Amino acid sequence: MGLFDAAQARLTQFLERVERLEARYRAGKIRVHVPEALLDSGRAVEDLVEQHMPLSHAAMQAASRSLFFSLPVAFDPGESIGPYLGVVDRDASGKAYRFLDMGSLIATHAYGENDPVVVQAILESMPFVVSRFAHSEYQTVLSLRLKEALNRIAPAGTPRHFVVNTGAEAVENAIKSVLLSRVKTSEDGDGGFVVSFEGAFHGRTLGSLAVTHRKKARLGFPTFDWPHIPFPVEEPGAPKETLRREERSLKQLWDLLVSGRLPHAEKSKDTYRREMDAIDEFLTHLEPDPAAVKAFVQAQRETLSPDVVRRSRRVAAVLVEPIQGEGGVRASSARFMRKLRLLTRIYDVPLVFDEVQTGYGMTGRLWAHELFDLPCPPDIVTWAKKAQNGVLFVSEELATFFQEERKFNTTWEGDSVGMIRLLARLDKLDLDQIRRVGERARSGLEALAHDYREILKHVRGPGVMLGFDVIRADWREVVRDRAFRRGLVLLPAGERGVRFYPRYDTEPSAIDEALALLRATVEDLASGRVAPEAAPALKVRVGTLAIPVETIETVDLTPATFDALKLQIQAVELERYGSAAEPTDGVQAGRTPLLQLPLGTLETTVASLGAIGVALRDRVSGRVVAYALGSALENHDEEGVASDPHFGENNTFYLQAMATLPTVQNAGEIEVHLLSAIRERAVAAGFQFLSTLIEERLKDTGPDWLRTAPVLQHLDNYLQSGVPFAYFQVNLRQDG
Repeated sequence: MGLFDAAQARLTQFLERVERLEARYRAGKIRVHVPEALLDSGRAVEDLVEQHMPLSHAAMQAASRSLFFSLPVAFDPGESIGPYLGVVDRDASGKAYRFLDMGSLIATHAYGENDPVVVQAILESMPFVVSRFAHSEYQTVLSLRLKEALNRIAPAGTPRHFVVNTGAEAVENAIKSVLLSRVKTSEDGDGGFVVSFEGAFHGRTLGSLAVTHRKKARLGFPTFDWPHIPFPVEEPGAPKETLRREERSLKQLWDLLVSGRLPHAEKSKDTYRREMDAIDEFLTHLEPDPAAVKAFVQAQRETLSPDVVRRSRRVAAVLVEPIQGEGGVRASSARFMRKLRLLTRIYDVPLVFDEVQTGYGMTGRLWAHELFDLPCPPDIVTWAKKAQNGVLFVSEELATFFQEERKFNTTWEGDSVGMIRLLARLDKLDLDQIRRVGERARSGLEALAHDYREILKHVRGPGVMLGFDVIRADWREVVRDRAFRRGLVLLPAGERGVRFYPRYDTEPSAIDEALALLRATVEDLASGRVAPEAAPALKVRVGTLAIPVETIETVDLTPATFDALKLQIQAVELERYGSAAEPTDGVQAGRTPLLQLPLGTLETTVASLGAIGVALRDRVSGRVVAYALGSALENHDEEGVASDPHFGENNTFYLQAMATLPTVQNAGEIEVHLLSAIRERAVAAGFQFLSTLIEERLKDTGPDWLRTAPVLQHLDNYLQSGVPFAYFQVNLRQDG
């Protein structure tokens, strides 16, 4: 038997399977196939996966020591085709389960899975798959072929390029290049600062975090104190509001340009108005003539004082996404982008377009910024995702700074397999096809939004970069959860947005099936078959984490703070006690749904007389990991009240709700901290007793003052949950 005979046999089987799957997919015969049991809204998805998709569950559990977030199934690329993602699990007949992905693997895939063109390219380039060269010193014929190919698609005005590994690296190097440019060319050698936009997401390295303005992404990380300005989202139905937003954004940018963030710099409104009027006038009569643009820019520069020019050099660049993807599939008007380009050009400030997500055809144009018909090109364009690596395109002027020895260097300069995948399809981009696919998907989404106006709204986006909003932010996860249970993968964007990203060559049958699944999902919500509060966030973390008490922030719950944190508190209840839906068999897969308190009950408690509540928030993640809540009014635990000798004496604090995330490894330590915080506040409020119906295990794991407190009643199977509870009464003037 030859050395590779077994591998060749498996490869032959794979190729035959791909050929069959491709033929069936193109014939419209591939469909979503998931366990019907996933539709049981009374149980959490991960519990149903454990029971009905055991191979996925086993794979997740085996990896549980790793730190990651993921959808709760193990996907199998070998059974995937087009936008249909196979998983490792099979039904009783051996047929693979498949989900329909309308997230394009977080916008990273232009074409479908197991695309025959890509499969063939991989087979023909096997040496580059086997050996990964460190291209910073060892260029291969493949890496050089990629560099040559990038010349053919480089955006206008940015003909030079630098290959890295990820989008965050591309943005990071863009930031480094503009800062170095300022260091080398400004009088004081100060690199200055980069201006970015509210709602932006540019990556998770420290530099890219400085221009990312999402609290969850930045929380806890020290980074540059750089300014951001409003992103003027275009509202097609409200042109005056759009103009007001654009004016506000441009004025804030102009203030930064003329002041350099230095104190006491003059920021005359009259000067601003005069400059913007000149830009408006020029754009109104603009001919596509670079010479005219150059002459206008030069004339405007000559009106700037030397002090203004010097201060404006402190602005190293303006960084903007043509369309904010992670921020909610949000776009500004072409008018705004044209003004932005001229304003930055007049002040000689580089304009950087982050096209990590939008680049290479997603909007129906090769580059999304081409939608704006800019008067002059940008200075830098970053690209990744569909590039399968990271790419930085720069102007000739900024390319000078890349010649600085080793200041711009990365060991790998891209992954060879990603290069093969990109080159296989690079010259086969069909923008008309992308627009056709996008039009079919968008018209279907618009029909859905029309039919379910009380749930969906604001369908938007060019090409296949589509999105829509769920009317209420807390319903968004319900929609995603229910869609996943039906076999449709949808990704969130912004506060209430949902992305709908078909692959460029998605078959009409797949688009239609995705829309049908989404319609069934929305109908579940509209008809009341699924409660709006029934679903936690779909994306789950596998494994558990220890959260040191010293990293915990204690938040006192008032009606105002509870309102701000209620969705996180509800998520703790859901993860601890399961779904709000009533089960048929009491205990289900370790969760006890009947113990979960509805959000309305908690809202009533926090607003009641003598209410005391505490939420423990992890300072690192910003997430609520535990909470406790009660009041002077006992209105939950009727079974325990009968045994309370001090009921009605108005001297007792009743702890009525408490939950800790089950994924916290040191839950016992967290619960002691939580209960002690509640006790401290009850004492300060003048209560003599603390009574609570609580899990009996806390008799052994709780704080000392609770362990020694008398138990007035035992409930072995509280609410048929299978969990023993006990009614404790603590004398606050004696115990502690």
